[in-house]
Amino acid sequence: MRRFVSSLCVLATLPVAAQQAPKRALRVEDDAPVPKAIPVRPPPKAMPVLDDPKDRPVPPKTKGPDDDMFDFATLAYDRQEWGMASQNYAKYLQQYPGGKQVPDALFRIGECYMKQNQLKQAAGYYEEVVSRYPASDGAPSAAYRLGAMRFNDSKFADAAKHFAFSEAKHKNPQVKLASAYNKSRAFEMAGDKEKQVAALDSVIAVKADNPYRETALLTLGSIYLGQDKKNEALPIFEELVKTSADRAIVAEAVIRAAVLLAELKKPDESIAMFQKALQMAETSEANRGIALVGVIQGLFAKGDYDGVIDYYNKNSEVLPPGPSRAKMLLLVGHAHRMRKSYARAVEVYLLIEQYHADTDEAFEAGYWKLYCFYLLNDKDLGEFATAFIARNAQRHTGHEYLSLARLIRADFYFNKGDFQQAALSYNEITLEKLPEKLRPGTLFNTGWAQGEAGRHLEAAGTFTRFISEYPRHELIPKACARRGLAYRDARDLPKAKADFEQVTKEYPKSDACEMSWLQLGFIAMEQKDPKGTVTAFETLLKKFPTTAAAAQAYYGIGRGNLDQKIYDKAVPALQRSIEIDSKSYLEKSSQLIILCHYARQNADDLARAIDSYLQAKSDGVVPPNILKWLGLKLYSGDDFKRSARFLDLAVTPQMPENTEPVVWNILGMAQLQNGKYDASIQATENFLKSGPDAAATARAQLTKGRALLGKGDFTQADQAAQQALQVVKDGKLQAELLILEGDIFSTQGDKLAAEGQQAAAIEKWKAGAAKYAVPSQFYEDPDVTPAALHKAAKTLEKAGDMPQSKQLLQQLQQRYPKYQPKS
Repeated sequence: MRRFVSSLCVLATLPVAAQQAPKRALRVEDDAPVPKAIPVRPPPKAMPVLDDPKDRPVPPKTKGPDDDMFDFATLAYDRQEWGMASQNYAKYLQQYPGGKQVPDALFRIGECYMKQNQLKQAAGYYEEVVSRYPASDGAPSAAYRLGAMRFNDSKFADAAKHFAFSEAKHKNPQVKLASAYNKSRAFEMAGDKEKQVAALDSVIAVKADNPYRETALLTLGSIYLGQDKKNEALPIFEELVKTSADRAIVAEAVIRAAVLLAELKKPDESIAMFQKALQMAETSEANRGIALVGVIQGLFAKGDYDGVIDYYNKNSEVLPPGPSRAKMLLLVGHAHRMRKSYARAVEVYLLIEQYHADTDEAFEAGYWKLYCFYLLNDKDLGEFATAFIARNAQRHTGHEYLSLARLIRADFYFNKGDFQQAALSYNEITLEKLPEKLRPGTLFNTGWAQGEAGRHLEAAGTFTRFISEYPRHELIPKACARRGLAYRDARDLPKAKADFEQVTKEYPKSDACEMSWLQLGFIAMEQKDPKGTVTAFETLLKKFPTTAAAAQAYYGIGRGNLDQKIYDKAVPALQRSIEIDSKSYLEKSSQLIILCHYARQNADDLARAIDSYLQAKSDGVVPPNILKWLGLKLYSGDDFKRSARFLDLAVTPQMPENTEPVVWNILGMAQLQNGKYDASIQATENFLKSGPDAAATARAQLTKGRALLGKGDFTQADQAAQQALQVVKDGKLQAELLILEGDIFSTQGDKLAAEGQQAAAIEKWKAGAAKYAVPSQFYEDPDVTPAALHKAAKTLEKAGDMPQSKQLLQQLQQRYPKYQPKS
C-alpha cells in the first residue's frame, strides 16, 4: 500500500544521500519535487496511508449488475474524479444495501472525501466501515485513517485505539509498523509515556525491513533525555551504531538530533549537536555541508523561500565555499524560481556555473537556468537549449536533464509554430529518459509537429505508437483524429476515413468528434460520394450546432445535394453558408446556386441569384453560357429589359469577337425593344462582323434599320433595308423589310407634316402605303399581314385617301377580326 507517514517517519527512513540536493532530473513543471533537506520535525501530525491496488479485494470471477455499478464507480475513482466516484459509490449503496461490495464502497467514499479535504465526512464513512464491518479488507486502512484524523484533531486516545486496531488487523507488515509507530506518538501526545515506550519497544523489536526503527530509537532516546535518563538514552545511540555497523550512523544520529532540536525550537542544543557532528571524523562531507547550511535547508523545506533568500543575503560572506556553497547557492536559485522571480534565479544559477564549473551543481544549475528562460519565453531559448545539450552531452550522456532540455527546445519551437524545427527536436528525445508523466504529451506533440511539418507518414506512425502505448489516455480521441489527418494528407483516404469513423463511434462527445465529422465530409467530397458528403456534414451540424465549421458544412451539404440533383435542398444550404461566412463562401456557393437554378431551367430564380451575387460582388463573373441562356429565355418571354441586361453581361467588351454571335444578335434585338437604339446598333454591328449567313445578315439589317429609324436617321435606315431586300426576295423577312420601308416613309411624312410641308408629307405617306401594300395583299402571316393592313390604312388616312383606307380596315376586320395593333 502507498504510505503517507509523518515527517518524523520520513526522517527515520531517509538515506544519507537523499539529504543532498537530488542528482536526478526534475520535471519541467513547477510542481516538480524540489531538492530535499534534512526534515525538521514539525508539530506532531499523522498522515494517512493510502491503499495499494495489490491490497484491494480480488474481484469475483462472475459479475452481476451490482459489480458493474461498483466497477463504474471505481473507474472514476482510479481517474481521481472524486466527486463522480463518491456519487456512484453512493448509488451502489442505495441500490444494493446488502451487496458484497458495501464495505469497499463505504471505504472508497471516505477516500473520495479525504481527497477533497472533507475530513469530517470522510471520518463518518471510515467509522462505519470499522464499526459495521470490522472483518472487511478495508477496515484496517479505515482505522489507520481514523487514527491519523483523530491524532491531528488532538484526540489522542481515540487515535491510539484506531492505530492499535490497524496494527492488529492489517495484512501489510509495513502498515502494521506505521500503525505501531503512530500509536506510540498518540500516547506521547496524550502524555502516557509508559504506553508510548511500550509501543516504541514493539517497533524497535522488528529489525528486518523496518523503516521506523531508527526513528523509534531516536524518539525513545529523546524520551529518556526528556526525563533526564541519560544512562537509558546512551544504549539507544549505541544500538544505532550496532545496527549500522559504522560510527557514521552515530554521526547521522547526531545530525538528526540536531534537526529535531531545531524543530523543537531549541537552537542552542541544535547548534551544539551540529558542532559535535562536525568534530566527529566519521561525519561525511555531505553531513558537514548539511550542518553548515542546515538553516537554509530547513527554511527551504518549509517553503519559506523569502526566508532562504534573506538568510543567504545576510550570511553569504561567512558560509563555506566549495561543494556546500554550491548546494547552498542552488537552493537560493530554486527559492527565487519558486517565487517566480525567474530573472533573479538565472543570476544565481549563473554564479554556480561560473564559480563551480564542472560540478553536478553547475550542471543542475544550467538546466534550471534553461528552464527559467523557457518560462521567460526568451527569444533565444532554442539556441540556449542547443548550447546546453552540446556542452553536457558527453559528460552526462543519457541524463534526464538532457532529455528535458531537448523537450524544452522542442516545446519552444512548437509554441512558435516552427513545426519543422519542433519535429527535429522531438525526434532527438529519448522518450524513456523523460519522467513518466511527460511521456504521453511529448509523444502526442511529436506526432502533431510531424504532421504540421508535412512529415505525414512519420506523424501517422507516432500517433499509432501513442495509441498503442497509452490506450486509455485522455488524448486518445485527438490522437486518432490527428492520425486520420496525417493519413488524409498522405492521400491514404481509406485509413484516414477509418480513424475518423472510429472517433465518431467510440468518442462521440469528444472535441475530436467534431473535427472527425468535418473530415469525413471532406473525404466523401474527394471520393465523389455526394450522399456520404451530405450525411457527414448534416451529422456535424446536428451534433455540434455551434461548430465553427458550420459554413463549410452547409457548403458541403449544398454541393452534395447539387451533385445528386436535389436542387431544392442544395440552394438553401448554399445560401446558409453565405449567411454565416460570406467572405469565404460568397463566390463558390453563389456559383453553385446559379448552377442549381440553371439546371432547373428556372429563369426567374436564376436571374435573382445572379443579381444577388453581383450585388454582393460587383466584379463577380457568371459563366457566359448561363447568361446567354438566361438572356435568350427572357427575350422569348418578352422580358426585353432583363434580357438585355444579362446578355450584356455575357459579352466580352475588350474583345467583342470572342462573344458568341447569337448573344450580339439577340442583344441588338432586345435593346431595340427597349428603345436603346445606339446600343442596339452597336450589338448588331458586332453580330454582322461575325460573318453570319445571308438570312441572318438580312435579319440583322432589319434590326439595324429599325434602330436607325428610331434615331430618326431615315437615310441609313433605308440603306439597311435596301441591302437586306437585295438578298431577301420573298417570305416573312421580306414582308418585315417592306414594312420597315413603309415605316420609314410614314415617319418621314409625319416629320414633314409637323414642319408644315403638307404636300411633301402626302407624297411620303403614299410611298409608305405602297410599301405596306405588298405584305398586306400578297403575303399571309397572322402577325405580319394584319400589321401591314393596319399601317397601310392609317397611312392612307393621313394622306387623305379615306375610301381606300376604309376598304383596307374592312378587309382587316374581315380577315383578322381579333387583331389588336401594338402600341
